[in-house]
Amino acid sequence: MSIENITGLDLAAWERWVAYRKAIKKPLKDVSMHAAALKLAKYGNDQAEVVDNSISNQWQGLFDLKKSKPAPGEKPEKTDKQKAADAVAFEAANNRSAKGWESVERDPIGMLKLCEALLARYVVQLDQPDTAERIDWLSGRIADFLREADAKKVLGEPHLRAMVLQLYGERGIKRLQSRA
Repeated sequence: MSIENITGLDLAAWERWVAYRKAIKKPLKDVSMHAAALKLAKYGNDQAEVVDNSISNQWQGLFDLKKSKPAPGEKPEKTDKQKAADAVAFEAANNRSAKGWESVERDPIGMLKLCEALLARYVVQLDQPDTAERIDWLSGRIADFLREADAKKVLGEPHLRAMVLQLYGERGIKRLQSRA
């Protein structure tokens, strides 16, 4: 079977690959020529980049391209499939937490503890499209519960105190201390 008949093979990339192998004195043998061409064709639109990568690294074979790692502090780009799975998981978690909202005691401290758990979930999933709006909404609900709650009890709960500090800063803590 002729190399030119392989569907999807980038002939320019293939010719560069064969020339490189000859240049390094490792020419492709007749028995492996067809298999190598099929392997290159499987890379689709990335064939030229795969060949360039192998040549620049002085490799004798064709290898998958490595996905570049994000810079420190930069989030990796998620695929559409990963984003859809995250959205499904996020919705399921919200449905589970809705049951918790119904079963908790309706005192302000209990509601603040639920808010703190929900805020933690939102903070973990900041890359979701409407998370910022959800945090803004939750911040308003937390402010309502803080007005109703006993300030001493809120300040005595480390998680609640941290939540107030996270959302409202030192000013929020000072307001609670002035009410305590």
